[in-house]
Amino acid sequence: MKRNKSNLFKDIKTLFSKWGFSKQGLFNNSKGEWYLFAQIFLILLHLIPPLPKIKYLAFSIKTFCIIIGLAISILGLFTVIKALIDLGENLTPLPYPMNKSNLIKNYSYQNTRHPLYKGILFISFGICIFSLSLIHLFLLISLAYILRIKAIKEEEMLKIKFPEYKIYIKEVPAIIKQIKYLDWRS
Repeated sequence: MKRNKSNLFKDIKTLFSKWGFSKQGLFNNSKGEWYLFAQIFLILLHLIPPLPKIKYLAFSIKTFCIIIGLAISILGLFTVIKALIDLGENLTPLPYPMNKSNLIKNYSYQNTRHPLYKGILFISFGICIFSLSLIHLFLLISLAYILRIKAIKEEEMLKIKFPEYKIYIKEVPAIIKQIKYLDWRS
């Protein structure tokens, strides 16, 4: 039993190393570790109860918001799953490409440069509508801010590693085409 725990710890350490995590990076954000931690923190905050709690709302309006919110969140979940599958071995939680990675420009990355972030924002937006919560609206806005910073940092590194990424940026929207803040194509 001890051997299995030791192997598991070793496998996790190898995976984190493959992704680019280091002790130094945890302290100086050398590979965008702090953006990832902020992203995880904001996602976890979505579990808090709605504030302010709306008690007196017509049943039909509340039901409509629940259905729409769930539908948007489910769409976001499917978007995230598809993006993860499409990335495959190239997936890293940090905004730096791994050494032995490939540039993915097809499947869900054909119409959006950051479909994983798009899906996360859809889930957050769905929760916001579902819960009719101002605090969740604030979390959505904060998450959009962090994901934009993380995506821009990621794109800087992708341009260096993959020169063809410069063309891809001009042709494909960043996160959400209809929202200028989330599509910074030049």
